[in-house]
Amino acid sequence: MVSLKTLLEKLGRDATAGDYVKDFRKSDAPQFKGKSDKKKQKMAIAAYLDAKDSEKNERISTVDVDQKKRDLKVARIDKKIRDLKSEGSGKPESWEAGYKRRVVKTTKPEHKEKGMNWRIKGKDRPEISIRLYKEKPSQAEFNKQMKRVAGHEFGG
Repeated sequence: MVSLKTLLEKLGRDATAGDYVKDFRKSDAPQFKGKSDKKKQKMAIAAYLDAKDSEKNERISTVDVDQKKRDLKVARIDKKIRDLKSEGSGKPESWEAGYKRRVVKTTKPEHKEKGMNWRIKGKDRPEISIRLYKEKPSQAEFNKQMKRVAGHEFGG
């Protein structure tokens, strides 16, 4: 038994409603046995409209995906712009706030083996240890190390 889908596959995307009607009328497929030409014509028009509708939906879904991709790309660009604008804006971190945030207990076993319990972590790369200490460093020691590192970073 030949399905309607198989019949529709024989007609190209550019087939007209008339092409569908002609194809349905001359077909000897079992689903058309005993059907009048008028009934075959109605079935052909329905199949034509269904094919055009599914083609339209396929185009729309492709457009939707493309639009979503563009929207996502625009959102990423907007975020980068916001990040660049906010970078360097506002007040710089105070020495006291930097001390509270960057002086931490070390968790690395190789530091602990050497008897080091505290470290000053890097600003942009927290995995970097600027300096290791046995005892918690003072605010003055932290400030001294920050000035030393700034000298390296900024050539001073």
